[in-house]
Amino acid sequence: MCIIEEIGKIKTTEEYEGYTYKVSDIIKIMILGLMCTMKTMSDIHFWSEGKHTRQMLKETFGIKAIPCYSHFTNLVGIIDSEELNKIFIEFFRKVVGNVVGKTIAFDGKTVCSTTKNGNFKSPLHIASAFVIENGITIGQLAADAKTNEIPTVRELIKLLDITGATVVTDALHCQKDTVKEILNAGADYVLSVKKNQKNLYNDISEMIDYKLTNEYEQLNSPVDTITKTEKSHGRIETRTACVTDEVEWLQKEGKWEGIQSIGAVSTPFETRYYISSRILSAEQLLNITRSEWNIEAMHWQLDVIFNEDRTTLNETNSQFTLNILRKTVLNITKSYRNSFEPKRNMVDIMRKCLHDHDILFDVLEKSAACS
Repeated sequence: MCIIEEIGKIKTTEEYEGYTYKVSDIIKIMILGLMCTMKTMSDIHFWSEGKHTRQMLKETFGIKAIPCYSHFTNLVGIIDSEELNKIFIEFFRKVVGNVVGKTIAFDGKTVCSTTKNGNFKSPLHIASAFVIENGITIGQLAADAKTNEIPTVRELIKLLDITGATVVTDALHCQKDTVKEILNAGADYVLSVKKNQKNLYNDISEMIDYKLTNEYEQLNSPVDTITKTEKSHGRIETRTACVTDEVEWLQKEGKWEGIQSIGAVSTPFETRYYISSRILSAEQLLNITRSEWNIEAMHWQLDVIFNEDRTTLNETNSQFTLNILRKTVLNITKSYRNSFEPKRNMVDIMRKCLHDHDILFDVLEKSAACS
């Protein structure tokens, strides 16, 4: 079953006379247009009106008529983005399958164009969940400001099936209530600790420094340590991780539920500290924390490939709808690339979809778009 077929179940936020144009057809056009490198709604509409595109839409997807641009944008505006998100979550949960043993990153992104748009009381902020091993987003929720990201991520944790996974987040989410939600969801956590948790930060840094520098401690209770030199983001980087599971002092206080280990990852520029509900080796901590940037890469792709931060839609529902559709296309294209063309970048694949509809259909059929 393809997601492009699942979308036929979509609901709208208000009644409309859908005798000529179906909202589900508009979403199909949006997904296909985004797959063919179109960035904005006007680009997608212009592309859909082309002779060859109209023929393809009619013959393959049964879309017989294209509304004018004004009606097109109005139809996008009444798509029930919450219902669309439910379809997205359910579909890609099946695509990803069992998440036991996998790492899921939670993070938020502000749609920058909404910061200067007078129609928004506060900038639109969207929290996402990203499965590192698959490179796939499995869900998102919208908040009306970055200050609301913490409760939004907690709601997203409740919404998703993350049993058996390990959750990673930035230091913003190193919160006791967030830890409880992760554990209640049947998952583990590896959370970055910064000075927003001043006492915890100081306690961990002092504990690790003590164990690394005290000769008696090194002999009788050595800290697991590993150093790796790797190429990262075009530069050579040396990273050292150390971990200890001597956390009885934190367990007794009962402040951080489920805590089993603490650790640090150091580069020549900084040291970051972590708490975890797993007993980790230094190598495991190094690998898990290195994967944190993957969700940032997804956010970067939303901007670079689709110009998300320049989107000038005037209300939250349309902005959130478009964010979900962009992530749908990222999931589709990434899944196809990973399986069939690992050496080709995603934009090249999308360009091929634009110039050859057979390739477009091939990407749809062979990727995570179908399960």
